[in-house]
Formats: sequence, C-alpha cells, structure tokens
Amino acid sequence: MENLTNQVLELKNGKNYLIVRQAIFNGTTYFFGAEVSEDGEDITDNFLFFERVDKDGKFLVKEVKDPEILEILAKNIKVE
Repeated sequence: MENLTNQVLELKNGKNYLIVRQAIFNGTTYFFGAEVSEDGEDITDNFLFFERVDKDGKFLVKEVKDPEILEILAKNIKVE
C-alpha cells in the first residue's frame, strides 16, 4: 500500500485534507488529516482522523467517530 503522507485527499463533500500522518492499527489503515483552505494555500485548524475503506477495487475514507479508536490514534500518532 502506498504512503499518502503529504498528499491531499479530496472528500465527497469537496473539502481537501492534507494527510499529515498514516498508521496501521489492528490491520486497518488510518490517516490524520489537516483541512486545506478553499484557496489551497493554507492549512486550517480543522483536523480529522480517517479510516481507509477498500471497496470495488478503489479506496474511500470515512471519518473515525469511535471514541475508543480516536483515543488510541490520538495517543499514538505524533505530529512533529
């Protein structure tokens, strides 16, 4: 699987997130992303964790909402 760190993902809602970190936990790939401003020039103060979901030969991401997973990710994904 390719590393998406430092790449921008565009979500279905049109928002773009710069992938700051990527990690695998219990066989699932997670991303920590920072929202990119509409003009594409800056990073906003909106951060989210995403889970990679493989479907029909493609991959999608969905926001992580499980509080237990969020706590584990927050403790273990360090931003330098």
